[in-house]
Amino acid sequence: MGTSEKVENDSSIRQFLSELKFMNLFFIGFILYSIGFTLASTGMVNYLMCSGIQFVGILMFLPSSILLIELKVENNYLKIMVSFYLIYICSIIFRGFVFDFNTIKDLLIDGWFGIFIYLVPVLCLFPKKILLLKKSFDTIYILSVLFLFYVLAFLPVLMERGSQESMGMTEVFSRTLGLTSGFILMTYPYHSLKLKFVSGSVMTFILTMSLYQARRGLMMYCLMIILFAGVLYLMKGHNRAFVVVAILMLISTSFLIGAQILNKSSFFSSIKERGMEDTRSNVEESFYEDMETVDWIIGRGINGQYYCPGIVWDGDSSVYRGIIETDFLQIILKGGLVSLSILLLIFIPAIFLGLFNSNNLLVKAGSIWIMIGLINMYPSTVNTFTLNYILMWVFAGIVYTKKYRMLSDSQIFQQLKDYKTDVS
Repeated sequence: MGTSEKVENDSSIRQFLSELKFMNLFFIGFILYSIGFTLASTGMVNYLMCSGIQFVGILMFLPSSILLIELKVENNYLKIMVSFYLIYICSIIFRGFVFDFNTIKDLLIDGWFGIFIYLVPVLCLFPKKILLLKKSFDTIYILSVLFLFYVLAFLPVLMERGSQESMGMTEVFSRTLGLTSGFILMTYPYHSLKLKFVSGSVMTFILTMSLYQARRGLMMYCLMIILFAGVLYLMKGHNRAFVVVAILMLISTSFLIGAQILNKSSFFSSIKERGMEDTRSNVEESFYEDMETVDWIIGRGINGQYYCPGIVWDGDSSVYRGIIETDFLQIILKGGLVSLSILLLIFIPAIFLGLFNSNNLLVKAGSIWIMIGLINMYPSTVNTFTLNYILMWVFAGIVYTKKYRMLSDSQIFQQLKDYKTDVS
């Protein structure tokens, strides 16, 4: 090996170790932040301790995320759109920002509607390497195990059908910790049997809990992930004829006995009661009435609110709300149609690129994950500082990278294998 080759090799090793260190810091910090947020949401764990865990996580993921940013972006369209989006996000943060201790603290520790949702687009500028994907998969596994632990630890509360505490835990645990386990099922060939088993168990629990607590948006999200995981399996898996027959038998059996079970079972009583219940129109009408033309265009900033009397949210009956559960409207409330338009101009082309111009299951599954997230932004809250939203931006960056779209499944297998060898 020549001197120049040795220097280049040593430089590559140093770069890999540096990226590995910062990736570890980012995802460990994110996991700690998620633990603190989910425990705090139960109302059963010391608030100061939960906040302390979150602040430790922030001190880990915030500086490491900045150090991981790569300003060199292969795709010019993505470079222009993300640059414009990040600049516009800064304007959202500074418009209406209040330099008040409690306000700043709430923005820092709120994992769903706080300030860090505006950090997430930066992840599409992280190094587009197998290391990022592997760390994402490891994080999914850790959060999935945490989800199962939480279900066991808080099972008595989760079994209280219809209470605010049980419904809140179902939503927060599932969306913050559990839903990304479905991505493992969508990319099943790349993962171990243990990880697939854990992920399947988590998705089963989420679907069961959403049915039991009549969380319609969560149930739709979960079913869409399972459906697309099945479609991808039929495209790539073995024994496809058997799977098709099994699915048809399951559907026909469900039609035959489903009505009778639904009519008699107390398990589905919440779904029957809430199936056609309208819980959104009054809130949305208040939103439409209060928003002015300029608000629709650029939003009201990070602390933007709208007039909505008669709604109680987390014990607060204030007539002004800073949250609307329809995610598209939430984006408009803070950043207007400008913010929503840029987001769609990044995500929609990524979906088509991944689905129709890629050679591997991983990129196709990533584009489908983005599509599922966009679809669920109407009935659900997706735009949050959670791993399912983070994955949308990670794969936006990957899908726009031609090198990864053109890889075959066997090449991705090999890269994952080489990653394990490099780390060891």
